[in-house]
Amino acid sequence: MQERIDAAVVDWARRIPVGQIPCVLAFLSARLLAEGGSNRSCEHNGETARDAENLLTAGGLAARLSLPESWVRTEERAGRIPSLRLGRYVRFRLSAIERALAERKRQGE
Repeated sequence: MQERIDAAVVDWARRIPVGQIPCVLAFLSARLLAEGGSNRSCEHNGETARDAENLLTAGGLAARLSLPESWVRTEERAGRIPSLRLGRYVRFRLSAIERALAERKRQGE
């Protein structure tokens, strides 16, 4: 069943004129953001859609930790907290940050 769906998507994508691909990508991105992503378990690099929902911006992480956004950005640039680079964007996984901060606390930093 999944192979049929994949083949249908590939067939559809091949029919899109090359000049319209950026518009189609923008539309699909906007739709994905508007619908809040997917709760289905789409595997991407071993992560589920639920894992992707846990990716935070620097501002979002700062709000969750009740810290200034400047602290988050400084710690990320210094490599003291884990981050994910998505092109020019930096995102943070809350669970990884919490583990890193707990480890720092155990080490007495």
